[in-house]
Amino acid sequence: MGSEAPEYSIIVVGAGPAGCALASRLARSAKRPNVLLVEAGGSNDDPNVKIDAERWLHRMQPNQSWGYKTVPQEHLNGTALSYDRGKGLGGTSSINFSVWNVGPKDDFDEIARIVGDVEWDWDHAHERFKKLESYHRIPDDFKDYLDPSPKDHGSSGPLKIGFPAVWEKSHKEITDIFAASGYPKNLDLNSGNPLGLSVTPATAHKGTRVTAAYLLHDAPDNLEILTNTQVARVIFSPDEPLKAIGIETIDGDKILATHEVVLSAGSLDTAKLLMLSGIGDATQLNQFNIPVRLDLPYVGKGLKDHHHITPTWKRAPHTTDRHTYYQNPDLQAAARKQWTIDQTGPLSEIACVCTVGFFKSDAVYQSEEFRALPEDRKRHLLMPTVPIYEVYLNGPNVDHLISPATAEPQASIFIFVLNSENSGEVTLQSADPTVPALFDPKFFSHPFGRRLAIEATRHVFRVVEGDAFQKDTIGVLHAPKSMSEEDILDYWKETTSSSWHMTGTVKMGKKTEKACVDTDFRVMGTKGLRVADMSVVPILPNSHTQSTAYLAGATAGDKIVAEYGWDD
Repeated sequence: MGSEAPEYSIIVVGAGPAGCALASRLARSAKRPNVLLVEAGGSNDDPNVKIDAERWLHRMQPNQSWGYKTVPQEHLNGTALSYDRGKGLGGTSSINFSVWNVGPKDDFDEIARIVGDVEWDWDHAHERFKKLESYHRIPDDFKDYLDPSPKDHGSSGPLKIGFPAVWEKSHKEITDIFAASGYPKNLDLNSGNPLGLSVTPATAHKGTRVTAAYLLHDAPDNLEILTNTQVARVIFSPDEPLKAIGIETIDGDKILATHEVVLSAGSLDTAKLLMLSGIGDATQLNQFNIPVRLDLPYVGKGLKDHHHITPTWKRAPHTTDRHTYYQNPDLQAAARKQWTIDQTGPLSEIACVCTVGFFKSDAVYQSEEFRALPEDRKRHLLMPTVPIYEVYLNGPNVDHLISPATAEPQASIFIFVLNSENSGEVTLQSADPTVPALFDPKFFSHPFGRRLAIEATRHVFRVVEGDAFQKDTIGVLHAPKSMSEEDILDYWKETTSSSWHMTGTVKMGKKTEKACVDTDFRVMGTKGLRVADMSVVPILPNSHTQSTAYLAGATAGDKIVAEYGWDD
């Protein structure tokens, strides 16, 4: 390798929420170790890629997204779905829908139980979230919808959590319809109990998307950030074949680490990097003539993800102003000019305040599909704070984004199935590090997921078919033909989208439980190599997952700092 290779104490690969949280924590420790954060994409510093109302479009920018696809999904009529992952500083927090949802208390306690480490339980997770947050309170006149207790939220963290200054009238109307139909309000989504209808906080502030790169602001000079640098593999000591000592880029450059290499490239690419480095299922590695360094058969296995549908209705013009904006190029030009000046106006408002609803379902719990689940899964899904499906209100209307000139007054309702029990995999299709892996989440492969989709859809359509929603509904643009099981499943199969919550491909836990990393994030059987991102999380959180990714990085950072005494 030669003495000319640059050297750092720790190399972190991937600048998404986990990687940025980890690198920031390490670099700001008292002993100031030399930390290198390596990111395959660019700096993402153009203000235009942070316009709040365009958060739904950022994933479509080639320089911000890897543009991944799943393999054709056997149970979704052979469709290959978009499987977006963010590219550049901030990672997927630069292209996601900005939902800041920390998930149920019982999820974190379950993770702690599975991995055998209280550092993951709700009390510890909650404290780490508060250290990350700078939570901006809402105006008093909105407190019928959102009234969080200050004790549950941070006020001085690097991650700005906010709400638009102006709330669309369509938001209040559709939230009130669901609330009046028996869906209870929850005045704080992030209290540890997400059940009910809640206005969702967002990783956005004053009209601008907030990404994980905010955690790097004012970083000390012992943190170096290297962008536009794709890592090909981890390199190991010639004297200790399982001791990681650095990384090699796709250009053949080598960078050394005296202490650790930490992979934070996400559930898709971390598994790929391990396999390209000779750590994974030996049979698969041999298939691509990759020398087997460590036969760790569960790398890439256990991929879990949420998926959703967005039935859409044509609505009376007075229910929304969006179509007026999208149909008028002059209004759009004026809005862009206004946002450029002071980050206010329509580009800080449209679809920037939404309501989420997390719910249980007696119909699901009484089903044969639920009764057939393993006892530990039934126990978890019945825990008091754990939902099994989600609705999302006042989100974007996809037709407006695709064809704004012909925009009609519309309302879409997102319906998510949460723990649908499918278990997929990430596998290689080449030993070339520039070739994406193969991603197969196996959506709808488990009968419980299909039952969950049926009953969640029926719950939502009881509201949609009621007088309050129907009085301003002109027609159906697309939805299930009926509430029969067959028609509901056909609609899901034809229109499902991933929710891009990929989790669990390098699972943390005990080796006897199909795990790949231990409670200190170390890759089992190796030295100096850890994984810190959503791939280690052993269950799919019943929430939007960016917050859990931040938590993984922050938790790993605390553990590494304590291990080396860098805060002593």
